[in-house]
Amino acid sequence: MTLRFEGALVRAGRPDLLDARIETGADGRIRSLEALPAGTAPRRVLVPGFANGHSHAGMAALRGLGDGLPLLEWLEVVMAAESLLTEDDVLWSLRLALAEMIRGGTTAVADAFFWNERLVEAAVEAGIRIAPGVAVFGPEGVPYAAAGGQPLDGQIAMAERIGEAFRGHPLVRPTYGVHAVYTSGPEVFARVAEHAAGNGMGVQVHLSESPTEVAEALAARGETPVQTAARTGLLTPSTIVAHAVHTTDDDLALIAASGASVVHNPGSNLKLGSGIARVTRMREAGIRVALGTDGPASNDALDPLRELRLALQLQRGSLERADALSVDDALAMLTVNGYEALGFEPTALEPGDPADLVAVSADSVHAEPFHSPAGYLGWVATGADVTDVVVAGRPLLRDGELLTLDEERIRFEVARIAARLR
Repeated sequence: MTLRFEGALVRAGRPDLLDARIETGADGRIRSLEALPAGTAPRRVLVPGFANGHSHAGMAALRGLGDGLPLLEWLEVVMAAESLLTEDDVLWSLRLALAEMIRGGTTAVADAFFWNERLVEAAVEAGIRIAPGVAVFGPEGVPYAAAGGQPLDGQIAMAERIGEAFRGHPLVRPTYGVHAVYTSGPEVFARVAEHAAGNGMGVQVHLSESPTEVAEALAARGETPVQTAARTGLLTPSTIVAHAVHTTDDDLALIAASGASVVHNPGSNLKLGSGIARVTRMREAGIRVALGTDGPASNDALDPLRELRLALQLQRGSLERADALSVDDALAMLTVNGYEALGFEPTALEPGDPADLVAVSADSVHAEPFHSPAGYLGWVATGADVTDVVVAGRPLLRDGELLTLDEERIRFEVARIAARLR
């Protein structure tokens, strides 16, 4: 299928191209990019696809649960509710989250939750690039019991089954979704690190999200969660560290030396009162920083442009510096950095690049005057302005119509789940 888009082209690290035409090819890559005469392109912005570096899509049916609780208390409430979710519940929650993500311009997502082959196939059918992380907890208890969750050995085995089943798939990068040091423990960290070193799979892990988590780790082992991850070998270039809000300079040096990526989740961190991550310091330390929404029960929106804006505002406001984080740097976090963190080939929408593209309308009152397409993306546009989403040359959203998911059926099924849980 060949698709053609015209508009203002915005890419991190490059000057805006105010009038451009992009054509995709049948091979899922960009066929051509050409400049157009000034003033001839429609009022919209064309941008590389957005990567959501951290989410828990299966939580979508639990949106809003536990509002007002700090992280660890919130987690107790949510995990109790998760134990009631069946596999079908997780499937419809996943589809609900994917529909919202695609409508907001997300083309790739790293997601840690309950996963099996059926659920990964559902994400592939929706057309999004996905790094599914099978949640790995400690040896006590069985998470997601009603959905078919397994004890620790089964969790690791499921991750590796998915890794084998989807090896080489263009849309799938399987990972281990190690939960956290306070739920998994150093022994599980070390065990997963050994497995990952042997089979090349990536790892997703929550580290240093809250001050309580760090304080408890120091009291128990005399080391921070990041130090535990480094000591056990869990930090590698294929590791995604979610949050890293409460990190020391030594922690950041360990992450930088390992080549691991950090995913900043500003909306979730603010909602749960977890704090403000030192993104500017991370970038200065040489860490690849990407952006994420976290789960739809802890954010509660899955709007990547909202996270982009929050990231900008938090760094500038907390440091009292208007140059603490630029729109261009934040856009890099949302696009190329996110793709690299997930293990996918990034795109600059040049000929031969992957055809992962988002079109954002600028034909509304809040886009006037349209002096800077990048400024419009950074400070004004929301997911509601996204009109088109393409992944590997396949249109997932076209002129505002979702093509790969049945929204009416999804909303019906999730409403039934929510009513049952109430």
